[in-house]
Amino acid sequence: MKSNLEHYFLWQLRDFIRERGVAMLLIGLLFGMTVIVPMKVATSATGTQLTDRMATQILMLVLPQVSFITSFIVLNGLVSTDRIRGYYRFLFSKPVSVPVYYAQAFLVSFLGYCTVFTILLALFVAFVKPIMPFGTLAFGALVFLSLGGIAFFISSLFRRDWIVLSVVLAGTWIMGSWWGQKGGIRQAFVQLLPPLGKLTGQMDGLVNRGTANPADVFHVLGYSALFFAAGLIVLHRRPIG
Repeated sequence: MKSNLEHYFLWQLRDFIRERGVAMLLIGLLFGMTVIVPMKVATSATGTQLTDRMATQILMLVLPQVSFITSFIVLNGLVSTDRIRGYYRFLFSKPVSVPVYYAQAFLVSFLGYCTVFTILLALFVAFVKPIMPFGTLAFGALVFLSLGGIAFFISSLFRRDWIVLSVVLAGTWIMGSWWGQKGGIRQAFVQLLPPLGKLTGQMDGLVNRGTANPADVFHVLGYSALFFAAGLIVLHRRPIG
């Protein structure tokens, strides 16, 4: 079984590059250019020099969009694609644990995401201005891991997981803005939803100071980890087909 998983690792890596990595890179470049190019043109036209502060502001405009959208792209269909296309018949014709296989697929996706994210950040450094990269990389990884467990659980249950995940994320933002400060049962309901507000609140500290609130980080990662574990249980108990 171990040798089969090692063999599948290369397949999973190849599939990531072909199906998700290229798309992540292109979309990251597209979103980055929509902000960076106008700013570069404006500074060139006025003859002003791009300062470190301006570069950080540009980065913080682009970072939430790129990190959330690319995470969504990478996590979409992590389990459900094999179910929809019938690939599971071939994948599990050999003695391979279904939960372990998809846990490995999640790991490959995370490593691939971090690699492409690093490439995008390197391009920012090359074409905009050198910055300290570690806080930005940490925020990108935090976004992926915070959404990853939720997306993994949804993909283990639903065929059209991207629709369900979109509804969950959009509903979380809307309910949080409507009921987040209302108190009572409505605020209690919001507390059960993914803690996306605490996630985005870490960006400023990580990018500018390289620090984050440990309690909030533990909350968002712990929430995601619970759903990831629930997804593994679903895959263990429910037939993949």
